[in-house]
Amino acid sequence: MNKTILAGLLLAGVVGAAGYGFGVRQGADHRRQADALPAIAPAARTFVCPMHPHIAQGHPGECPICGMDLVAMQDASGAEARQIHVDAATQQKLGVRLARAEVVTLTHDIATHATLVPDERAVLRITPNVEGLLTRLHLHQIGQRVARGEPMFELSSQEALALQYEYLDIRRRAQPAQQMVDERRAQNRALIEQARLSNDAAELERAERGARDSEEQLDAILRPMARDRERLALRLKQIGFTDAMLEDLLKTGKAHATVAVRAPHDCVVQAVMVRPGMSVDAMTEIVQCVDPSTAQLEIALYPDQLGWVAAGDAVTLRFADGSTLKTRLGPLPPLLDEATRTLRVRMPLAGTHSPLLGEFAQVTLHTAPREVLAVPKSAVI
Repeated sequence: MNKTILAGLLLAGVVGAAGYGFGVRQGADHRRQADALPAIAPAARTFVCPMHPHIAQGHPGECPICGMDLVAMQDASGAEARQIHVDAATQQKLGVRLARAEVVTLTHDIATHATLVPDERAVLRITPNVEGLLTRLHLHQIGQRVARGEPMFELSSQEALALQYEYLDIRRRAQPAQQMVDERRAQNRALIEQARLSNDAAELERAERGARDSEEQLDAILRPMARDRERLALRLKQIGFTDAMLEDLLKTGKAHATVAVRAPHDCVVQAVMVRPGMSVDAMTEIVQCVDPSTAQLEIALYPDQLGWVAAGDAVTLRFADGSTLKTRLGPLPPLLDEATRTLRVRMPLAGTHSPLLGEFAQVTLHTAPREVLAVPKSAVI
């Protein structure tokens, strides 16, 4: 009996050992097969910092920058984008607001600045138009106002003297010729009147025909002198002579040693290029003078603003004295300023504002509404 029990126990032990070994081998075989197959384990989770999204790792932890707990980023399926899920405690602590981006119609007011600059078409560039020596300069400072007809500078020129003497000589040579012409015309008129009183038609016709032939001869004598006189008068006016100065020249017969060049319009001195005692020629630029009433508004636009603005947009200007002006944006030029990388838009200044060249103005551009993808401003950290 005892032998039978012992044999049974031995048999049970052998069977158990064999089963255990088979199970171990089966488990090992299944693990090797699992290692050989593609991984079907749950997708690895990525943990990121809510404040620094570039801090990411494959396990929970703290952000090395701000010390916040990393939160899990989950991959969304379907049409939803990848999102960061922030737990309620973190949202409460940081005041985080999540919002969906939507296409909405927005307007965008752009704040920039403008400068009052002179209209280049209204800048007077004064030259002497003759070679000579600059003897006197009546302009003392930049910004000086000059009235029309007021002397700007004086010039001593041998060419101007020669022109004046030639003008006088032509006038003297023309006097005898003019006197002879006047006498001849008086004789022709007397002959015609005598023929008319005689009631002789043939004699009247001969007198009138003789007067016409005589007038052609007299005109041929006077025409070259008149042309020379007009040519010299125009040249003298180009170098600064006025009609009054020409009349005085003919009346006195004395040439002016210096020529005073006067302002052709009311203007403000913008630049002076010379000093007294300098030799100048006909093309030397002496002074730049600008009419401030023709000021233009130059608005500066930066590259990131160009996508919003267009010609015709409403513009509000605010000047230093508190006055405001509403206008429309002018045409946009195609070239950027290479030095400042800005687009300089120039437009005439309309309204009652009294401009000061170089004055700044605050500009608000009211752009046209457009559809954009947007989120509430409070949802942007």
